[in-house]
Amino acid sequence: MTTFVYIADGAVLSAAATTQGTVVNGLTRRIIKSASLTNTTASPVACSVYLIPSGGTAGAANTFIVLRAVASGETYNCPELIGKGLNAGGFIQALGAGVSFAYSASDVV
Repeated sequence: MTTFVYIADGAVLSAAATTQGTVVNGLTRRIIKSASLTNTTASPVACSVYLIPSGGTAGAANTFIVLRAVASGETYNCPELIGKGLNAGGFIQALGAGVSFAYSASDVV
């Protein structure tokens, strides 16, 4: 077993759920170590984050943060995601118009 550090560069979210980082490689499991939503806009923004299994789509069954209001100037550290994992083919999607999302993880092969 080998462990690699995975860092998803921060991205500015839109109002629709979009994939953040890369899909988990075959024979790999990704364990989230840190994640943050940072609102640099002038207003609160409702944000959602989904941990989606291989072949899945964003929906109620895989929502881990549900329309959480992130205040203007706030960085929310997403405790709901820490320690959660994705199997091969899984991926993260998030939404929140104008909010930045970033995360780091351990990929275990």
